[in-house]
Order: sequence, then structure tokens, then C-alpha cells
Amino acid sequence: MEQQKQIGDRLAAIIEHYGDSVYGAAKKLGHDRPTKLYNFIGHKFKPGFDTLVEVLQTYPEVNPGWLLLGNGEMLTPAKAAEEPKTTKKPANEQAHVHYGGMHAPAVITLNMAGDEGIMLVPTPAQAGYQLAREKPQLLKEMDLELLALPQFSGKSHRAFEVEGSSMEPTLWTSDVVIARCVDDWRMVKPRHVYVVVTDETMMVKRIPKPIQNGDEEVELLSDNSYFSPHFIPRETIWEIWEVRGILTTRVPANKEEAFERVAGLLEIMARDSSDMRGRLLEMMERITGRNEQLRLV
Repeated sequence: MEQQKQIGDRLAAIIEHYGDSVYGAAKKLGHDRPTKLYNFIGHKFKPGFDTLVEVLQTYPEVNPGWLLLGNGEMLTPAKAAEEPKTTKKPANEQAHVHYGGMHAPAVITLNMAGDEGIMLVPTPAQAGYQLAREKPQLLKEMDLELLALPQFSGKSHRAFEVEGSSMEPTLWTSDVVIARCVDDWRMVKPRHVYVVVTDETMMVKRIPKPIQNGDEEVELLSDNSYFSPHFIPRETIWEIWEVRGILTTRVPANKEEAFERVAGLLEIMARDSSDMRGRLLEMMERITGRNEQLRLV
């Protein structure tokens, strides 16, 4: 076992040993956000007594002496002998099932202050984002921009650029959606808009109903009526993000102004119609008068 000199390194070793992501480990410890755990691993702060107790209760196989002081092996001798019974899941299985059936992003991004940032994933970077599921280092190499939007602080958020016309007129190409990670797919809100990340693509669609553990396929709906419903295997989905905001260059028209314009056009048409009716009556009177004169002659 490699010697970890700092307690943050030992925490990272525990997470790696059990096949968790930092986000997943934070969930297991009962934390709403992974920021604290990232700060420990990054040696910004040292964990307190309560956090150490949480770690030992969550991972009872861990040797307390090793966790606190780095003495001995990571696992207690009795538990180490049982380790083959609790081997890690294959990588392809870990990509879909995390800590008790919950789902989370593979990487959480922090800004310079140690707070969780909103990673912007533009269209050209979407392929790299998908590869980063297996190789998180790619996200660091891509150097994606982090957005600071206070109204979307708290739980993990991402910003995704929209491509294509399937969600028009709700969303247009080059719009950017701000989305929140959905940990439990059973909590999907019917017919809400979501970003669905699969092993092959990234889509912005509506999901008509919650996704249950026994579902084999997931139906995705478009707002554009020219696009038919789309079905994808559940096992190919990596992440689901609920859209909670939109950044767009399309400013909606003033509805009251549009109504006033339509009302004005109708008024003009009514006035023109009245004038036309008066002219027609005048012409009829003239024609009638000429016919009477002819009869007298």
C-alpha cells in the first residue's frame, strides 16, 4: 500500500479503493455538496472530529490508526482478508450505478475560492465531456470556462450549449441551458426539459415520466412537432440534468405591444371597410338613378 503522508491523501485513497467519485463519497457521508471533501483532498483544510467519525462509520473496514496517523494498512486485518468478497465493480458498470443506485457527475468543478462552479460545455467540447466520464483529467486539459451565477449556487450545475432545432420554439441553436444534476432518476419531473448525457451523444429533451430502476428504455420528447419521440436504452445514460434556466440572445417580443399593433390593424381594416361600403352604396344609387331616367325616356 502506498504511504499517504497527509490525511487528505488518505481520504482520496479510500474513495478510490471503494470505486466512488468524490461526489458519491460526499453523498454517502451525508453532505449535500462535495465542496468540503474536495477541500480536504486538496489540503486546503483538515477534517474535524465529526467528519472522521462519519468516514469510519461509512467505511467500517478502514483502519482508524491508518486514517488518523497513517500507521499500518488502510484496512483492518480481518476486513482485509474479506476484501475479495467486496471487490470493485467493473468500470462499465460503475459508469451507470453509484452509491446505492444514485447518479452523479464524474467530476465536480471548483473555482479559485474553493466553491463549486458552473462548467460551461459548448458544442465543440461535448465529445470531450463525454470522454471525461472515463478520464476526468480531460476536463482539466480542456480548460472549460466556469460561470458565476449566484441564483444557481448550491447543488451541482452545468451549462450546456444547445444544438439543433428539435426543441424549437422553446430552445434555439446556440442557446445555453443552466441545468442541475438529477441524482435520483425516479425524481424526474414529468415533461420537464432535461439534458441527457449518454455514451454516444448529449441531448436536450423532455422526459415524459420518472425513470424507474426496472425500465429498459427511456422515452425522450421534442417540442418541435416535426421530430418523433425518441427511445434510448436506459443503460446507455450516464447523466441527467434538469434545465432550470436559459441564456439566450432572443429577447421575447412585448406581448402588449404586439396586441396593440394587431388591434390597430383591425381598426384600420374596419375603417377601410366602412369607406368601401359607403362608396359602393353611392355607386349603386347612381346606377339606380340612371336606370330610372332611361325608363322615363
